[in-house]
Amino acid sequence: MPEPANHQRRSVRLSGSRSTLDPDVLRQRQCKRDEAIRKKLEHEFKKRGPSTRIKHTKKTIPGTVSALQPSRGLVVKDTLSVMEAAQLMAAKKSDCILVVDQQEHLCGILTAKDIAYRVVATSNSSRRMLVSDIMTPNPICVTIDTNAHDALNLMILRNFRHVPVCSEEGDIFGILDITKCLYEALDKMERVYGSSQKLFDALEGVEKEWASPPPMSTSSTTTTTYSDAPSSSSSTPLTTLMMSLRDKMTCPDLTTLLADSRHNMVQVSVKTNVLDVARLMREHGTTAVLVMDHDVLAGIFCTKDLVLRVIAAGIRPEICSVVRVMTPEPETALPNTSILQALKKMHDGHYLNLPVVDKDKTILGLIDVLALTYATLELVSNM
Repeated sequence: MPEPANHQRRSVRLSGSRSTLDPDVLRQRQCKRDEAIRKKLEHEFKKRGPSTRIKHTKKTIPGTVSALQPSRGLVVKDTLSVMEAAQLMAAKKSDCILVVDQQEHLCGILTAKDIAYRVVATSNSSRRMLVSDIMTPNPICVTIDTNAHDALNLMILRNFRHVPVCSEEGDIFGILDITKCLYEALDKMERVYGSSQKLFDALEGVEKEWASPPPMSTSSTTTTTYSDAPSSSSSTPLTTLMMSLRDKMTCPDLTTLLADSRHNMVQVSVKTNVLDVARLMREHGTTAVLVMDHDVLAGIFCTKDLVLRVIAAGIRPEICSVVRVMTPEPETALPNTSILQALKKMHDGHYLNLPVVDKDKTILGLIDVLALTYATLELVSNM
């Protein structure tokens, strides 16, 4: 297993900070601020009561969307303001919300990316704009009986992370998040690669035994010949087979994704304001940026942070430096980290972007959860 990229604890000094703090302390402080915002918003929404209802179904049919266990999702009316929608997303730790019309039928979907691109980056007011102004209208849906493989293929082909699950009449049953559909895939990968490694180790032992002839007998009365022992030339086919098996049994690492990750990687200074960051996100088609302090990675800032720490908190993006609202000292990975290990790392850490660095902490790329998800599903389909 590769060594974690951030195995060495180090203290950092951010531009403008008065003291040097441990990275864990910085992250803990940010988490406490996040929870304070969420608790306040959660208290406010409890006073208002539920906005709308979602139909429930207890039937689970193997091989269908129902077996993927769609989550309930957040549902709001299309007349809600973007500010209120952002506050609800922040309170519920979500980056996606379903929108219904007055008949409570699905009419749109809204994500943190939409808020960053269509509100913040365009200098619009989240208080004056309605959800209906920026949502993606009439989103593609699947039904509870849709074939699970077809639903996942749809999400991959259309580059969707979320797909609503509805009835033919538009009644909402929930929402599919492609990253949460990987539990079975991850288990399968662990089983396959674990079993494959055991088989490879066994075959490797056989190869070594065949490649090394047994010791010659020292008995004076017995002459032993080894014409039946495999020669070096006869072990060549096994060596070739071993090399082929190694290629098929080894889970690809992050180097296979780095070329694409560099294309949209955006770096900003700690002094850049959030408005300019949102514009860079939209310009480069990304949902996260790396925050640099004198060529050193100081933090990461994504659209979900923008919704929680800026819009929902009532902060004006044009006067807020990204250093105030970024996630400091983010977790990183080395390029030889396997795709499976990286996806589990992001799942366990509850984050959507993973910087890849070398042993000298030089940034090599920024991998997002969708890229890892698609790579994982491709591996599973080829097993």
